[in-house]
Amino acid sequence: MARSHSFIMLLFLLQLINNSSSHEECRELSCGPYEPIIRFPFQLVKESSQHECVYPEFCLYCTQNKNTMMVLSTTSGPFIFFVDYIDYESNQLSISDPDNCISEKILKLNKTSFPPYRFYSESITKSSFFNCSSFKKRHLRNEDQSSQRSQDMITCPIYISDSYDSVIALDLVSCTKMFDTSNIFVQYLSVSLSWPEQNCTKCKAKSMKCKWKNNNTKGKTECFDCNKKRKTIQIPKSLIYASTG
Repeated sequence: MARSHSFIMLLFLLQLINNSSSHEECRELSCGPYEPIIRFPFQLVKESSQHECVYPEFCLYCTQNKNTMMVLSTTSGPFIFFVDYIDYESNQLSISDPDNCISEKILKLNKTSFPPYRFYSESITKSSFFNCSSFKKRHLRNEDQSSQRSQDMITCPIYISDSYDSVIALDLVSCTKMFDTSNIFVQYLSVSLSWPEQNCTKCKAKSMKCKWKNNNTKGKTECFDCNKKRKTIQIPKSLIYASTG
């Protein structure tokens, strides 16, 4: 009976160690070897542990296939995207549609708002939107549509191109042009978003890092010392010996 009790205590202590390490604020995490590095202002949480998400708009998740996923909250409801790239220097991230129809998602996003994000645009480029529902074929006869990842023009008939591209070269003659915009930057079936820079000047001056405050003050940050010695839990040898026999 005593040995059984000791074994339970050992498991409890090991669980405490595991929990303390899983909340390490300074680790740079990722969902896979080719996935973006996740650090502040983003937080990586399990879908089953959304209550741990301090700032939901900056929470990312890993899919079963080790893709990085985000749930973008909008005034029209949530949208799910893959996160393909994060540039922390320019506060920019690139997202794609799991259903491989980014064009229709963009049209919906263009009619709503999704703070703290906004579309990232390059003033030198414009994107043209075409309705190809009358095309009636799965793929256009152009280089972009020759890859395995290319969108299905029957299930996803809205096509986006650079405004300076040739309509003939892209096989868009039978499509109807909808509009041009310089507010949306689309490339390789993904769209770029930007987020406002967080003021971490005080933390950087102290050689510390920023983290979100976990006290229901959404959007507030505090400094975190990554060099501070981590707490350890000492397991008595007698407990280990008692549990192992």
